[in-house]
Amino acid sequence: MNAVLRLLDRLADVLLSPAARKAVEHGLVRISIVLFLLHAILYGVHELGWLPFRMPESLFGHPLHILYTPFSAILVAEVYLLVYHLPSSFARSMGKQLEIISLIEIRSVFRDLSVLQETANADTAMPWNDPFFPHIVGAVLLGFALVGFYRILPRRQARLEEMALARFIRFKRHLAAMLCIALAGIAAWSFGHWFTDLMAYAGGSTMEPIDPNSVFYGDFFTALIFVDVILLITSLRYLSDYGLILRNSGFVIATIILRLSFSLEGWSAVAHEVLAALLALSLLLLQAGLGWGNRRLGPELKSE
Repeated sequence: MNAVLRLLDRLADVLLSPAARKAVEHGLVRISIVLFLLHAILYGVHELGWLPFRMPESLFGHPLHILYTPFSAILVAEVYLLVYHLPSSFARSMGKQLEIISLIEIRSVFRDLSVLQETANADTAMPWNDPFFPHIVGAVLLGFALVGFYRILPRRQARLEEMALARFIRFKRHLAAMLCIALAGIAAWSFGHWFTDLMAYAGGSTMEPIDPNSVFYGDFFTALIFVDVILLITSLRYLSDYGLILRNSGFVIATIILRLSFSLEGWSAVAHEVLAALLALSLLLLQAGLGWGNRRLGPELKSE
């Protein structure tokens, strides 16, 4: 058992260090530039009709689709940062989840801007009738929720004894290291699945390649739900603060709601995402209010 714990310590030191964070961020920026240039070249060759095979319209039907690919690399960096912040702050990890969802909505705008309605009557060609409009609304509302979330979020909220806090943080680092490995596995499987579908489509299949959002992010958020539940159950051993327990329990529910949004489209998906954001923000407010009330009670609370 001690050997396994030492191995997890080493993995956490390697995967969750500031040096690893810097390497991931810089590496993915370079990858996004390369993907952008590659997609642009392929799009140009596709437009000239020089490709010996067909490519899906969802990726090569409009010049704006080129932006979809490099944005995907940026999203992977955000997913890594979510895992990176998990050991230090459950709440900051929740904020990163909302950031990822808002960036997915922005990326979807790039995809759907190419499907603008073309109507002769300008009175009926309103933006809310276009497929990109729900994604813009969702991104903006999530952005506003994040402003409030980070304004309320305390810089540091440690209410554990020093030894208990060290044990809990070590456990969270082990869990985050394992989630990093799972993230790499899910990413490899998702890309392989998508690439296989893409090759099948190029070879004549009538089925469009699957949307990467429906595979990678759905599977990752499913894994994240299990991690959050494990953290919640484990935290009950160390926490006696009702506000923190209520907040963390609600964050798990918010993660589940975000996971459900991947199986929905349009306004239904946006409604679930905004509901999750408002739930997380409300719970943070409740925690702050409960903490303020406890401070007002002071010694009287301790005597009960």
